[in-house]
Amino acid sequence: MLLEQFLHETRYLSIAHLYFDEEKLFIFNRAKNEHPKFQSFDLQKDIKIIPPADILLIEIGESTKEKLKVLVSLFAKHKPIVSYLFADDVENRLLLKFALHFGITDVLPLKNEESLLFSIFTKNANKLDDKLYTFQKIELEKKIEHFFPFLVFQGETLTYANAKAKMLYETNDLTALQAQINRDEELCEALKENGDAQGSIVIETSDGEPNVYLCVIKSFPQSSEKIVTLINYDGESEPKHHNTPSILNRFDFVDILKDRLAQQSVTKSPISLIFINISNLDKLNKTFTSTTLYDAFKNLMLKLFQLKEEGQEIIQWSPNLYIIMGEKDTFEHACDQTRHIQQELIHATANEKITPIILTSAFHVESDDLNVVIDYIEKINTKNLLPHDIEKIKYFELEYLDNVIEEQEQIAYLMHNCVNNKIPIKLLNIYKGLCINTNSFILKMTEDSYQMSCENLQGYAMQLEGETVLQAPNFSKDIKAEVSLVDIKRSLVIIKNLKFMPSSANNRQHTRVQTSVRTPVLIKYAHRSSAQGDILDISVNSIAMKVGKSFREEEMLNQKVRLNFSLPNEEGENGYVIMDIEATVTYIAQRDDFTKIVVMLGNLPKPYDDYLLRYMYNRQKELITEIRRATKAYN
Repeated sequence: MLLEQFLHETRYLSIAHLYFDEEKLFIFNRAKNEHPKFQSFDLQKDIKIIPPADILLIEIGESTKEKLKVLVSLFAKHKPIVSYLFADDVENRLLLKFALHFGITDVLPLKNEESLLFSIFTKNANKLDDKLYTFQKIELEKKIEHFFPFLVFQGETLTYANAKAKMLYETNDLTALQAQINRDEELCEALKENGDAQGSIVIETSDGEPNVYLCVIKSFPQSSEKIVTLINYDGESEPKHHNTPSILNRFDFVDILKDRLAQQSVTKSPISLIFINISNLDKLNKTFTSTTLYDAFKNLMLKLFQLKEEGQEIIQWSPNLYIIMGEKDTFEHACDQTRHIQQELIHATANEKITPIILTSAFHVESDDLNVVIDYIEKINTKNLLPHDIEKIKYFELEYLDNVIEEQEQIAYLMHNCVNNKIPIKLLNIYKGLCINTNSFILKMTEDSYQMSCENLQGYAMQLEGETVLQAPNFSKDIKAEVSLVDIKRSLVIIKNLKFMPSSANNRQHTRVQTSVRTPVLIKYAHRSSAQGDILDISVNSIAMKVGKSFREEEMLNQKVRLNFSLPNEEGENGYVIMDIEATVTYIAQRDDFTKIVVMLGNLPKPYDDYLLRYMYNRQKELITEIRRATKAYN
């Protein structure tokens, strides 16, 4: 993110530049002059009047206990989204301990260099990204306020109506507006449902003039809120001929389907549904702007209308699911059309900035029960169609790019797409249990390898592992790659032999760390039995161990065990404390010369929970210091 972009995107956020006695970082002067909410304060004089800020830039210089005490009182009152410390010695142990404890985004050198700005404004701070995304959404919503009437409901009760909605219903009183809405039976029924919906409603003016509106209902089940947007149909601007492509909404589709099913019971005419599911829509919403998404999906829909056959209808069931309904077509024909649509849509989006991950499938409707059919459609929409469901129906599904091109061609296609559209790729590595995940871009491609940018920490971890995992919003699966060369000084890596992974590489709920020294553990099970082993890695809720003894899976799996081992702790006798805790075995696997066992810890009693938390905190600190020290020579 360049400085100009940062200044623009953070214009709604507040930034505080803090220093002790003397301001040294003059490189912030331009930002102060151009940013509407960028202020400077002296921590020695102004500590009591510093207002809350979203971003803190703190000059600490020499790290002393007195200065850190001042910062402790600062962070006790302030909860910034991101914060940076600028110090003379970025390796100071006391400072790093403080930074880790208070969640400081980064500790950077106190230097008046342009590269420092680049370090700050290009950091991948997820919390800041989330905040910026929220502000962008709010800004978009403010714009929408001026275009469409919309209403907010808590359950079925109206809680908010914007100015456009009040003008439409010709009242400023929410109670009177609710009364008018209650007279519309279809809208009231839709508000009782839990899901999203859309359909047409008629609103009469005080002159008795009927106006047709597209009613779009967005549901938020967790908060029981619903947002209703009303979009006016302008009859004069619509073409008068009947060949204009149009997409049926969910309400109209259900009405048509109800009639078709009633006819089917008599005519025995087959009905086939082809589903086009944009499975990465949530990721795309976070990665791209609304206008970019609109243009991309407009082009996608135009292509879909070209691909549908005569007599078929296109329906939007949900924001991510489109349906093509055909009659008198066999299931085999629907499957062939599904393959063709999948291939054509993928080629149509190959050079687009946005790459939707498209999952296509075909469903042959044999039941004449509308509720049963809708239930299957919703399961397909939410990807909850189970094997026992598929056994009962005629169903065919294509995964993204499957049956279209080979795996290596798929990967080459995705990587080319990242280059063409400047899509960042996240590299993921594990260093002694710590997850290292940073942004990267493809610099050069050959027939069998890729040269990519990498940060120092990532490069060091890749050098040790000899492999890395690639993740991107347009990837349907994570990709594992071998590392053939790492040049940390030039911040680049060359990777080869890319392969799709069967499951996500970072499906871990808690950070796991390897112990610094061999840590023996005694496992007590089945009342009087026991086994000795070593801890492989440890987190706040699980422990992985290797044991020399062989076990049958049914002998240990899901069984309660008792663990006895020691952890380093300054307060303990001889610098160690004894852990004597209960756990449940959740995984067991036989290896050539040992058995791997993973246990879940649950809620540990005191003082064991404190011992484990303190150990995890100290061990993560050690690893951060260790990896910083290892890469310092390359800076």
